[in-house]
Amino acid sequence: MITGLLFAFLQPDPAPPPARAELCLAHVNAMIAEASRETGRVAGPSWFIRDWWSARLPEDGAADALMAAQRTALELSMPERRAADPDRHRAELQGCIDEAIEGGALP
Repeated sequence: MITGLLFAFLQPDPAPPPARAELCLAHVNAMIAEASRETGRVAGPSWFIRDWWSARLPEDGAADALMAAQRTALELSMPERRAADPDRHRAELQGCIDEAIEGGALP
């Protein structure tokens, strides 16, 4: 038991969750990509919401900013996240959309 506790203590901390804007932008970009694949069309408000979240990304070099490769990996993880927990995925995406709309993303 002590060995297990010591092992757990010595493990590095898990990566912190991405900043809200990073996560929401990944959700919205994945939503846009999926709509484009499925129908070949993307609703206009989606672009406004994407741009709204893009403008809120942490500045490059900030502690919570992702590098381009990390952003891509986060976006590519969305289908896996949805498969692992569809309700949470749907709630996160809807929360991101609602927050952007309430924040004035739509003209």
